[in-house]
Amino acid sequence: MPLTEGKASGRRADYRRYRELVETRPELFQRPPGGIAILLDEADIAAASKAVARRNRARGLPPASASVGVLVEDAYILMLRDAVRFPDGSLGTHNRVIYANGARGVGVLPLFQGRIVLLRVFRHAIGRFLLEIPRGSVEAGDGLEETVLREIAEEVGGRVTAATHLGRTFCDTSLSNGGLDYFLAELSTLGKPQLSEGIFDMVQVTPERFAAMVAEGAVEDAHAVNAFCLARLKGLLP
Repeated sequence: MPLTEGKASGRRADYRRYRELVETRPELFQRPPGGIAILLDEADIAAASKAVARRNRARGLPPASASVGVLVEDAYILMLRDAVRFPDGSLGTHNRVIYANGARGVGVLPLFQGRIVLLRVFRHAIGRFLLEIPRGSVEAGDGLEETVLREIAEEVGGRVTAATHLGRTFCDTSLSNGGLDYFLAELSTLGKPQLSEGIFDMVQVTPERFAAMVAEGAVEDAHAVNAFCLARLKGLLP
């Protein structure tokens, strides 16, 4: 039976589109030897799907939860479920998110008159507000510095007088290829919260207070913590 057919409850992954991507974007499926191998042979994919379906059935999950293919494809992300072989030889499936912009983005730790500027943002994925630093994707044709200037202008209405690259980290390697380059940016002006960007408020704190807020659990944004730690390690913040 073809993998794109069959009686199943739930929404199956789009296997036909998956095979198109194998042909048109082969770089998405290339892996170095010795890691987790992506299986592209039809028989191997069927075997992996069958093994996962058996395990999922015991957990009360529908057969569609083992289907290999494209789960989501829009202007922002491509989400795939691959059939894989793990280093111990066992078969399974693995979900991954590929960002449309090539996983390039910036996170900016803004300083205005010696204080760190934090944004109070409502995040749909977790359903609540967080204190965060400005961040955004690198658009086609732009570089990292241009993105820093744009994000500061769009999110805090500020002007950057100096920006220092702090380093880069990956955000959630268990699921996505997303990563951010972090910058420390000195601002000469500061505007108002940009509601059109989902920003409800701005909070200014000293570096010392920021560190205390992290210890207290008041700052939970990993990007803010990463950028702050990198800035301190480079001797750019007290």
